Amino acid sequence: MGAFGLSWILLFTVARSGAPMASSFAALGWVHLVALGWITLIALSILIHVIQAFLDIEWRLVGVAKVSTLFFAAGAAILVGGFLGPNLTVLQCGAWIALLAVLTYAVAACTPLIAAMRRNGTARAVARAFGATLALLLVTASLGLLFALALRGIAPADVLRELPKSHALLGIAGWLSLLVMGVSARTMGPIAGERSRRIWAHVASSTLVLSGALLAAVTVALKLVPAALAGCGLILVGILTYTADLWRVLLRATVAHRPPQVLMASGALAAVVAAVLFTGSVLGQAWGPAAVYVALLGWIGSAVLAHIHHIGVRVLLTNVRGDDDETRPESVLDSRLTWITLLAYEAAVVLGTLALLRGEPAFLQLAALVGLISFLTTVSNLAAAYRAARQPAT
Repeated sequence: MGAFGLSWILLFTVARSGAPMASSFAALGWVHLVALGWITLIALSILIHVIQAFLDIEWRLVGVAKVSTLFFAAGAAILVGGFLGPNLTVLQCGAWIALLAVLTYAVAACTPLIAAMRRNGTARAVARAFGATLALLLVTASLGLLFALALRGIAPADVLRELPKSHALLGIAGWLSLLVMGVSARTMGPIAGERSRRIWAHVASSTLVLSGALLAAVTVALKLVPAALAGCGLILVGILTYTADLWRVLLRATVAHRPPQVLMASGALAAVVAAVLFTGSVLGQAWGPAAVYVALLGWIGSAVLAHIHHIGVRVLLTNVRGDDDETRPESVLDSRLTWITLLAYEAAVVLGTLALLRGEPAFLQLAALVGLISFLTTVSNLAAAYRAARQPAT
């Protein structure tokens, strides 16, 4: 959560300096602080529990995976520091540590995933999906190291011109989007009280996004615009399929805790906007920074906050009160703070997107300030939930 708060401060600093969001080291530092320091670190931590729970299998090397997340956090921090310096030696060091940490994590995850793939039915499909997302993370981290080496003159400089969009596609449309789509297929049950009854929609949306991300990543690098547009089209259709199915579930929601549901709905809508903006950037529009902003904060970030305010609080409650506790998250959260978080966060997404599309740094500064409010209210709310959890259940 610390990276979440620091990201708004860094965004304000970047906006105030007038540095270009598309290419400056400070802006790239912000992107990696959000993508690695906040979102991916949370994702890797959650996956440790999710893989075991979803596959119902023992993860013998789980200790190795936990240690690797600590090294990943260190690598991400060093990498961001290298961008902000800027210091190319520090940046390269952070990239190496992050990649090795991801590789270690993936190797440790092979044990439960391979064991699940030997089974029949759902477990095999889920294991393959987790394996694919981790493979995409590994490729994305490898490209990141390649860029760091190119900046030092060790790798060809051409990769800095040809591969950044591929890096973003694989990291955001591949690794993060597929992970959110896969995990939410199960977590919408507790969040909404309903789960999708259309398995085909989940399979189709994930397949389309994965295929589109791979096609677009390869063809963007090769400057094959028609094929890249076809890949973007597949991503957009996949996201639309996911969004329609998610909204269908939310319209039938029986759980009274609405903010996480609104965040998921807003996130899915932002995913559609991000896909459209990235398609425009392939056509030559200067929408790349806005696409990354909307995808990271509007889509993935909203989903993360939704899960923090429901699944995260449930984990907190069971850790404090025991596995048999059935207290609802809204019982220990302050509803006023929850709604302020939601409104402030989504306002920051909208303001930041408009700022990047219109080239208005003042809007981006305002987005950072409003986003910082969402961080402060989230932390305050989680602290209140922890205090309430320590009280005897009524």
